Amino acid sequence: MHASNDRHGVLGLPPLLALARERGLDPDALLAEAGIPKALLDDPRATVPVERVHALVRLLLARTGDPALGLDAGRQYHLATFGLLGAVASVTATARDMLRLFADYVHLTFTFFHLELDEAPAGGRVVFVDDGDLGDLHRFYLDREIAFVHWAVHKFWPDRRLLEAIDFDYPEPPEAARYRALCPCPVRFGAAQGAVSFDFRHDQPRADANPLGTALLAEHLRSFGGARESDDLVDRVRREITLSVARRQRLPELDGVGRALGLSERALRRRLSAAGTNFRALADAVLAPLAMRFLRDSALSVAAVAERLGYAEPASFVRAFRRWTGTTPEAFRMATFSVGSGYPRSS
Repeated sequence: MHASNDRHGVLGLPPLLALARERGLDPDALLAEAGIPKALLDDPRATVPVERVHALVRLLLARTGDPALGLDAGRQYHLATFGLLGAVASVTATARDMLRLFADYVHLTFTFFHLELDEAPAGGRVVFVDDGDLGDLHRFYLDREIAFVHWAVHKFWPDRRLLEAIDFDYPEPPEAARYRALCPCPVRFGAAQGAVSFDFRHDQPRADANPLGTALLAEHLRSFGGARESDDLVDRVRREITLSVARRQRLPELDGVGRALGLSERALRRRLSAAGTNFRALADAVLAPLAMRFLRDSALSVAAVAERLGYAEPASFVRAFRRWTGTTPEAFRMATFSVGSGYPRSS
Protein backbone atom coordinates (compact mmCIF):
# COMPACT_ATOMS: atom_id res chain seq x y z
CA MET A 1 0.00 0.00 0.00
CA HIS A 2 1.41 3.37 -0.97
CA ALA A 3 1.71 5.35 2.22
CA SER A 4 0.21 8.50 0.75
CA ASN A 5 -3.17 6.76 1.17
CA ASP A 6 -5.01 7.03 4.50
CA ARG A 7 -3.58 3.78 5.85
CA HIS A 8 -0.14 2.23 6.05
CA GLY A 9 0.78 -1.45 5.81
CA VAL A 10 2.37 -2.86 8.97
CA LEU A 11 5.27 -4.32 6.96
CA GLY A 12 6.93 -0.92 7.20
CA LEU A 13 6.82 -0.79 11.01
CA PRO A 14 9.29 -3.49 12.22
CA PRO A 15 12.33 -1.61 10.83
CA LEU A 16 11.26 1.50 12.75
CA LEU A 17 10.94 -0.58 15.90
CA ALA A 18 14.35 -2.16 15.28
CA LEU A 19 15.77 1.34 15.01
CA ALA A 20 14.14 2.24 18.32
CA ARG A 21 15.66 -0.84 19.96
CA GLU A 22 19.07 0.03 18.51
CA ARG A 23 18.82 3.49 20.08
CA GLY A 24 17.96 2.06 23.50
CA LEU A 25 14.24 2.81 23.35
CA ASP A 26 11.35 0.51 24.28
CA PRO A 27 9.50 -0.40 21.03
CA ASP A 28 6.38 -1.60 22.84
CA ALA A 29 6.11 1.64 24.79
CA LEU A 30 6.52 3.69 21.60
CA LEU A 31 3.81 1.67 19.84
CA ALA A 32 1.43 2.21 22.74
CA GLU A 33 2.16 5.94 22.87
CA ALA A 34 1.65 6.23 19.10
CA GLY A 35 -1.70 4.43 19.39
CA ILE A 36 -0.66 1.34 17.37
CA PRO A 37 -1.84 -1.99 18.86
CA LYS A 38 1.11 -4.38 19.04
CA ALA A 39 -1.13 -7.31 18.02
CA LEU A 40 -1.48 -5.80 14.51
CA LEU A 41 2.16 -6.72 13.81
CA ASP A 42 1.16 -10.40 13.82
CA ASP A 43 -0.94 -9.88 10.66
CA PRO A 44 1.14 -9.08 7.55
CA ARG A 45 -1.96 -7.73 5.79
CA ALA A 46 -2.95 -5.38 8.59
CA THR A 47 -2.91 -1.62 8.15
CA VAL A 48 -2.82 1.34 10.50
CA PRO A 49 -3.81 4.99 9.96
CA VAL A 50 -0.98 6.98 8.42
CA GLU A 51 -1.16 9.58 11.19
CA ARG A 52 -0.28 6.83 13.72
CA VAL A 53 2.88 6.04 11.73
CA HIS A 54 3.75 9.74 11.67
CA ALA A 55 3.22 9.82 15.43
CA LEU A 56 5.66 6.92 15.87
CA VAL A 57 8.29 8.66 13.75
CA ARG A 58 7.86 11.91 15.67
CA LEU A 59 8.37 10.03 18.92
CA LEU A 60 11.56 8.47 17.56
CA LEU A 61 12.88 11.85 16.46
CA ALA A 62 11.99 13.52 19.74
CA ARG A 63 13.43 10.77 21.95
CA THR A 64 16.69 10.47 20.01
CA GLY A 65 17.10 14.17 19.28
CA ASP A 66 18.72 13.14 15.99
CA PRO A 67 17.50 15.16 12.97
CA ALA A 68 19.45 12.83 10.64
CA LEU A 69 17.76 9.72 12.04
CA GLY A 70 16.32 8.87 8.62
CA LEU A 71 19.77 7.79 7.43
CA ASP A 72 19.89 5.10 10.10
CA ALA A 73 16.27 4.18 9.44
CA GLY A 74 17.08 3.41 5.79
CA ARG A 75 19.71 0.92 6.90
CA GLN A 76 17.03 -1.07 8.77
CA TYR A 77 15.01 -1.75 5.63
CA HIS A 78 15.79 -4.75 3.43
CA LEU A 79 14.20 -6.16 0.30
CA ALA A 80 12.45 -8.79 2.42
CA THR A 81 10.63 -5.92 4.16
CA PHE A 82 8.71 -5.31 0.93
CA GLY A 83 7.13 -8.76 0.75
CA LEU A 84 6.47 -10.08 -2.76
CA LEU A 85 7.89 -6.96 -4.39
CA GLY A 86 11.13 -7.45 -2.47
CA ALA A 87 11.26 -11.11 -3.47
CA VAL A 88 11.07 -10.16 -7.14
CA ALA A 89 13.67 -7.42 -6.70
CA SER A 90 16.08 -9.79 -4.94
CA VAL A 91 16.44 -11.98 -8.04
CA THR A 92 16.65 -9.24 -10.68
CA ALA A 93 19.80 -9.22 -12.78
CA THR A 94 20.77 -5.56 -12.88
CA ALA A 95 20.39 -2.40 -10.84
CA ARG A 96 18.44 -0.84 -13.72
CA ASP A 97 15.94 -3.73 -13.61
CA MET A 98 15.53 -3.34 -9.85
CA LEU A 99 14.92 0.39 -10.13
CA ARG A 100 12.38 -0.12 -12.92
CA LEU A 101 10.56 -2.64 -10.77
CA PHE A 102 10.28 -0.31 -7.79
CA ALA A 103 9.23 2.60 -10.01
CA ASP A 104 6.41 0.47 -11.48
CA TYR A 105 5.17 -0.91 -8.17
CA VAL A 106 5.95 1.85 -5.70
CA HIS A 107 2.21 2.11 -5.00
CA LEU A 108 2.49 -1.24 -3.20
CA THR A 109 5.11 0.04 -0.77
CA PHE A 110 4.98 2.19 2.34
CA THR A 111 6.91 5.11 0.91
CA PHE A 112 5.43 8.61 0.92
CA PHE A 113 6.92 9.49 -2.45
CA HIS A 114 6.22 8.86 -6.07
CA LEU A 115 9.25 7.41 -7.87
CA GLU A 116 10.20 8.68 -11.29
CA LEU A 117 12.99 6.92 -13.20
CA ASP A 118 14.62 9.09 -15.86
CA GLU A 119 16.70 6.76 -18.01
CA ALA A 120 19.48 7.19 -20.55
CA PRO A 121 21.69 4.53 -22.19
CA ALA A 122 24.61 5.14 -19.82
CA GLY A 123 22.81 6.29 -16.72
CA GLY A 124 19.62 7.06 -14.90
CA ARG A 125 18.14 9.17 -12.13
CA VAL A 126 15.53 8.18 -9.56
CA VAL A 127 13.56 11.23 -8.44
CA PHE A 128 11.54 11.20 -5.22
CA VAL A 129 8.42 13.33 -5.63
CA ASP A 130 6.68 14.21 -2.36
CA ASP A 131 2.89 14.29 -2.30
CA GLY A 132 3.34 17.57 -0.47
CA ASP A 133 1.71 16.60 2.82
CA LEU A 134 4.65 15.38 4.93
CA GLY A 135 5.37 18.69 6.62
CA ASP A 136 8.06 18.41 9.29
CA LEU A 137 8.63 14.73 8.48
CA HIS A 138 9.69 15.31 4.87
CA ARG A 139 13.39 15.18 5.70
CA PHE A 140 13.14 11.96 7.72
CA TYR A 141 11.23 10.06 5.05
CA LEU A 142 13.38 11.32 2.18
CA ASP A 143 16.56 10.44 4.09
CA ARG A 144 15.13 6.99 4.79
CA GLU A 145 14.27 6.25 1.15
CA ILE A 146 17.58 7.52 -0.24
CA ALA A 147 19.58 5.64 2.40
CA PHE A 148 17.64 2.46 1.58
CA VAL A 149 18.44 2.83 -2.13
CA HIS A 150 22.12 3.29 -1.28
CA TRP A 151 22.32 0.24 0.98
CA ALA A 152 20.34 -1.98 -1.42
CA VAL A 153 22.65 -1.12 -4.32
CA HIS A 154 25.71 -1.59 -2.14
CA LYS A 155 24.52 -5.01 -0.98
CA PHE A 156 23.83 -6.47 -4.41
CA TRP A 157 26.54 -4.69 -6.40
CA PRO A 158 29.26 -3.99 -3.80
CA ASP A 159 32.18 -3.98 -6.23
CA ARG A 160 30.69 -1.51 -8.74
CA ARG A 161 30.53 2.25 -8.57
CA LEU A 162 26.91 2.59 -9.64
CA LEU A 163 25.95 5.64 -7.59
CA GLU A 164 26.90 8.84 -9.39
CA ALA A 165 25.33 11.50 -7.13
CA ILE A 166 22.81 11.95 -4.32
CA ASP A 167 20.62 15.06 -4.07
CA PHE A 168 18.56 16.27 -1.11
CA ASP A 169 15.88 18.92 -1.62
CA TYR A 170 16.48 20.86 1.60
CA PRO A 171 19.29 23.18 2.74
CA GLU A 172 22.57 21.70 3.92
CA PRO A 173 22.13 20.69 7.59
CA PRO A 174 24.75 20.83 10.37
CA GLU A 175 25.00 17.03 10.07
CA ALA A 176 26.10 17.17 6.41
CA ALA A 177 29.27 15.16 7.14
CA ARG A 178 27.14 12.13 8.06
CA TYR A 179 25.41 12.34 4.70
CA ARG A 180 28.66 12.62 2.77
CA ALA A 181 30.06 9.63 4.65
CA LEU A 182 27.20 7.57 3.24
CA CYS A 183 28.66 7.40 -0.24
CA PRO A 184 31.92 8.35 -2.01
CA CYS A 185 29.83 9.99 -4.74
CA PRO A 186 28.91 13.70 -4.60
CA VAL A 187 26.20 14.42 -2.00
CA ARG A 188 24.41 17.73 -2.63
CA PHE A 189 21.81 19.77 -0.78
CA GLY A 190 19.30 22.40 -1.85
CA ALA A 191 18.35 20.52 -5.02
CA ALA A 192 15.02 20.98 -6.78
CA GLN A 193 14.09 17.36 -5.97
CA GLY A 194 15.49 14.56 -3.88
CA ALA A 195 17.19 12.14 -6.29
CA VAL A 196 19.81 9.45 -6.76
CA SER A 197 21.77 9.39 -10.03
CA PHE A 198 23.27 6.19 -11.40
CA ASP A 199 26.08 5.31 -13.77
CA PHE A 200 24.80 2.23 -15.60
CA ARG A 201 28.00 1.71 -17.59
CA HIS A 202 29.11 -0.64 -14.81
CA ASP A 203 25.71 -2.28 -14.38
CA GLN A 204 26.48 -5.86 -15.36
CA PRO A 205 24.12 -8.76 -14.56
CA ARG A 206 24.73 -10.40 -11.20
CA ALA A 207 26.14 -13.91 -11.27
CA ASP A 208 23.41 -15.13 -8.91
CA ALA A 209 20.53 -13.58 -10.88
CA ASN A 210 17.60 -15.88 -11.62
CA PRO A 211 15.75 -14.89 -14.82
CA LEU A 212 13.20 -17.71 -14.56
CA GLY A 213 12.54 -16.98 -10.92
CA THR A 214 12.20 -13.30 -11.72
CA ALA A 215 9.65 -14.02 -14.45
CA LEU A 216 7.59 -16.31 -12.21
CA LEU A 217 7.58 -13.98 -9.23
CA ALA A 218 6.87 -10.98 -11.45
CA GLU A 219 3.77 -12.77 -12.77
CA HIS A 220 2.54 -13.23 -9.21
CA LEU A 221 3.31 -9.60 -8.47
CA ARG A 222 1.27 -8.38 -11.44
CA SER A 223 -1.61 -10.57 -10.36
CA PHE A 224 -1.38 -9.41 -6.76
CA GLY A 225 -0.82 -5.71 -7.14
CA GLY A 226 -1.55 -4.63 -10.66
CA ALA A 227 0.19 -1.63 -12.11
CA ARG A 228 -0.35 2.06 -11.68
CA GLU A 229 -3.17 2.08 -14.18
CA SER A 230 -5.38 0.18 -11.74
CA ASP A 231 -5.00 2.82 -9.01
CA ASP A 232 -8.01 4.75 -7.82
CA LEU A 233 -8.80 7.63 -10.18
CA VAL A 234 -8.51 10.31 -7.49
CA ASP A 235 -5.07 9.00 -6.47
CA ARG A 236 -3.99 8.93 -10.11
CA VAL A 237 -5.12 12.51 -10.64
CA ARG A 238 -3.31 13.62 -7.48
CA ARG A 239 -0.18 11.90 -8.75
CA GLU A 240 -0.33 13.65 -12.12
CA ILE A 241 -0.90 16.99 -10.41
CA THR A 242 2.03 16.34 -8.08
CA LEU A 243 4.33 15.49 -10.98
CA SER A 244 3.20 18.52 -12.95
CA VAL A 245 4.09 20.80 -10.07
CA ALA A 246 7.03 19.14 -8.36
CA ARG A 247 8.84 17.68 -11.37
CA ARG A 248 7.83 19.92 -14.25
CA GLN A 249 7.27 23.13 -12.25
CA ARG A 250 4.10 24.15 -14.01
CA LEU A 251 0.57 24.53 -12.79
CA PRO A 252 -1.62 21.51 -13.48
CA GLU A 253 -4.34 21.80 -16.09
CA LEU A 254 -7.43 19.66 -16.36
CA ASP A 255 -6.99 18.84 -20.03
CA GLY A 256 -3.31 17.93 -19.62
CA VAL A 257 -4.01 15.59 -16.71
CA GLY A 258 -6.92 14.09 -18.65
CA ARG A 259 -4.65 13.36 -21.62
CA ALA A 260 -2.10 11.70 -19.33
CA LEU A 261 -4.86 9.45 -18.00
CA GLY A 262 -6.44 8.75 -21.38
CA LEU A 263 -9.61 10.69 -20.56
CA SER A 264 -11.28 13.67 -22.16
CA GLU A 265 -11.61 16.83 -20.10
CA ARG A 266 -15.35 16.30 -19.82
CA ALA A 267 -15.03 12.65 -18.81
CA LEU A 268 -12.44 13.45 -16.15
CA ARG A 269 -14.58 16.24 -14.71
CA ARG A 270 -17.60 13.92 -14.61
CA ARG A 271 -15.73 11.05 -12.94
CA LEU A 272 -14.19 13.32 -10.32
CA SER A 273 -17.64 14.73 -9.57
CA ALA A 274 -18.95 11.19 -9.12
CA ALA A 275 -16.10 10.60 -6.65
CA GLY A 276 -17.22 13.62 -4.65
CA THR A 277 -14.43 16.02 -5.60
CA ASN A 278 -13.20 18.25 -8.41
CA PHE A 279 -9.95 19.13 -10.13
CA ARG A 280 -9.42 22.44 -8.36
CA ALA A 281 -9.82 20.86 -4.93
CA LEU A 282 -7.27 18.18 -5.77
CA ALA A 283 -4.84 20.74 -7.20
CA ASP A 284 -5.20 22.88 -4.07
CA ALA A 285 -4.58 19.82 -1.90
CA VAL A 286 -1.21 19.38 -3.61
CA LEU A 287 -0.19 23.02 -4.06
CA ALA A 288 -0.99 24.35 -0.58
CA PRO A 289 1.17 21.90 1.43
CA LEU A 290 4.03 22.24 -1.08
CA ALA A 291 3.90 26.02 -0.80
CA MET A 292 3.92 25.88 2.99
CA ARG A 293 6.85 23.45 3.01
CA PHE A 294 8.91 25.65 0.69
CA LEU A 295 8.17 28.74 2.80
CA ARG A 296 8.88 26.95 6.07
CA ASP A 297 11.89 24.79 5.19
CA SER A 298 13.80 26.72 2.54
CA ALA A 299 15.39 30.09 1.96
CA LEU A 300 13.52 30.57 -1.32
CA SER A 301 11.97 34.00 -1.81
CA VAL A 302 8.22 34.23 -2.29
CA ALA A 303 8.83 34.89 -6.00
CA ALA A 304 11.04 31.79 -6.21
CA VAL A 305 8.40 29.67 -4.48
CA ALA A 306 5.81 30.95 -6.95
CA GLU A 307 8.09 29.98 -9.84
CA ARG A 308 8.82 26.55 -8.33
CA LEU A 309 5.08 25.88 -8.16
CA GLY A 310 4.52 27.01 -11.75
CA TYR A 311 2.95 30.44 -11.27
CA ALA A 312 3.76 32.92 -14.01
CA GLU A 313 3.43 35.86 -11.62
CA PRO A 314 4.13 36.06 -7.86
CA ALA A 315 0.90 38.03 -7.40
CA SER A 316 -1.13 35.03 -8.63
CA PHE A 317 0.61 32.82 -6.11
CA VAL A 318 -0.03 35.32 -3.29
CA ARG A 319 -3.76 35.37 -4.12
CA ALA A 320 -3.92 31.59 -4.19
CA PHE A 321 -2.01 31.30 -0.91
CA ARG A 322 -4.40 33.73 0.76
CA ARG A 323 -7.30 31.63 -0.51
CA TRP A 324 -5.74 28.47 0.97
CA THR A 325 -4.64 29.84 4.32
CA GLY A 326 -6.28 33.22 4.89
CA THR A 327 -2.89 34.92 5.09
CA THR A 328 -0.01 35.95 2.83
CA PRO A 329 3.16 33.92 2.18
CA GLU A 330 5.27 36.55 3.98
CA ALA A 331 3.01 36.51 7.05
CA PHE A 332 2.98 32.70 7.09
CA ARG A 333 6.78 32.56 6.96
CA MET A 334 7.18 35.14 9.73
CA ALA A 335 4.67 33.33 11.95
CA THR A 336 6.40 30.00 11.35
CA PHE A 337 9.81 31.31 12.31
CA SER A 338 8.55 33.25 15.33
CA VAL A 339 6.50 30.43 16.81
CA GLY A 340 8.67 27.50 15.74
CA SER A 341 7.61 23.89 15.46
CA GLY A 342 9.21 22.52 18.62
CA TYR A 343 10.64 19.80 16.38
CA PRO A 344 13.97 19.13 14.63
CA ARG A 345 13.89 21.15 11.42
CA SER A 346 15.46 20.15 8.11
CA SER A 347 17.28 23.46 7.91
